[in-house]
Amino acid sequence: MVGRGFLGCFILCLSLASVCAVKGTLKSIDDLKGIEFGHTSPRHGLMLLHWLANNIYNDNKGNMRLNFNPARRDYGFHFYGNADNPHLLPILPYQRGNYYSLGNLADNNNNNDALALPDYVTQRFYNSRGPENNRDRVILRVRDEGSNQFIVDEVYVTQHYPRNENRGSAYDPDNTYRVNVSLLRQIQSLPTINLNYILQTYNVEINDNILEHLQNTWRDTPGLALLLAIVLYFTRPKTLIKDQAFGLILQSKRVMEDKDNTLIKLEVKTTNRGKARIIWSGIPKRLLDQGVMVVLYKSNNPDSKSELDRSSVGGKASGSYNTSVPLNPGLQVRLHKEVKTWWNYLGFGSPTGEEIWRGSEFHDANREIPVDINGHDASLQLFVKDGKACARLYVKRSFTDWKKTFNNSWVGFYSSAGTLDHNTWQWAVKFSEESRSDWAGIRGCNVYVYESSMTMSPGVQARFILEKSGGEKARTPPWERFVQG
Repeated sequence: MVGRGFLGCFILCLSLASVCAVKGTLKSIDDLKGIEFGHTSPRHGLMLLHWLANNIYNDNKGNMRLNFNPARRDYGFHFYGNADNPHLLPILPYQRGNYYSLGNLADNNNNNDALALPDYVTQRFYNSRGPENNRDRVILRVRDEGSNQFIVDEVYVTQHYPRNENRGSAYDPDNTYRVNVSLLRQIQSLPTINLNYILQTYNVEINDNILEHLQNTWRDTPGLALLLAIVLYFTRPKTLIKDQAFGLILQSKRVMEDKDNTLIKLEVKTTNRGKARIIWSGIPKRLLDQGVMVVLYKSNNPDSKSELDRSSVGGKASGSYNTSVPLNPGLQVRLHKEVKTWWNYLGFGSPTGEEIWRGSEFHDANREIPVDINGHDASLQLFVKDGKACARLYVKRSFTDWKKTFNNSWVGFYSSAGTLDHNTWQWAVKFSEESRSDWAGIRGCNVYVYESSMTMSPGVQARFILEKSGGEKARTPPWERFVQG
């Protein structure tokens, strides 16, 4: 009987393996050199992989864990059904987790949580219009252990077919690879190693000038510069690494200008009055000499040409401008050449000239993922709408008696983390269920929302108070606490 059971399991394993289309396993950074994933500009695959490696941690049992919830669509994760024929990834045994994909920056719903990814992942997408800028994906096989605990069993990298092949949205099995944990650990360790180690381990020589340029370009992202140098070096002759830095340092005027543009940073932040504040930095002197201005738009949509507000940078490489526009998700800053004519000075015509660079869209949750409500299968998120502080409750569908449990619970809005007195509040059970179609991709959760009358400003915080059980169970980070990067 035991033998038959073992044989059955063996046959099942063979059948599962036979339908899997994974090309192979990537065990080290060296293995990234021979695949297409993320190699050509403006593709973002290597940035995605770097981000993921630094947002997975190992517990004391050797499990890979997440400090966020992919089923809740944190950072733009989407459920992946593995319905390709043949199946792209191994078929999962019953109740052994789900697959989730990461990297779709062009999601057109009204709450694209991929916007919460840092600028170094999204920058190329916003500043390119080609079909290559959204092909790369990372896929996780995740087990929900309950109590907001998630274990990652497998990691894969893949990509969509080229758009000109007209093969729809399926992933290409010839460019799908399993990622071994050893590769993720190598990426994690990059900020701590030196150039001599790079030469000895990867046989790559990177001179100080090139390294300085790369680290300036990705100055807020330790290790990314080395990852790109090591991986992209392997696809080019060795003699080019010192002179060209894999296409980033060329002598042509156009490429040098593009290199300068990557140092430009454009952000939407919050004023004390709930309005959008434009912040800029890193504008090169050649552009300042020509005259440039920052312009606020409703979204990154290429068809969005309606200016909401604008200001000249006044010859300053860095600075800020408080607009009169209420803060809302999707707002984006773009840098334009400034048209200076006597006609404009008289108030006729537009001073907005050619577009130069785009910042990221403003994410309505301030790049913050929801915080867990201690002891319960629910979480709390602070966000903004029309310049007002708002909150979302994510409640797992398995938490069926949540209204009874939270009957005397409430969410308060506070002006800062240090204050004990709330500005306004609402009962948790009085939150309205969010029924927008863009929440359909959230698995296992219902979403409830409350829009307060409190003006959003830096430092505002939401807290969840469980009245009967002794007080506070969750608090969000203060608004704009983190520096984007």
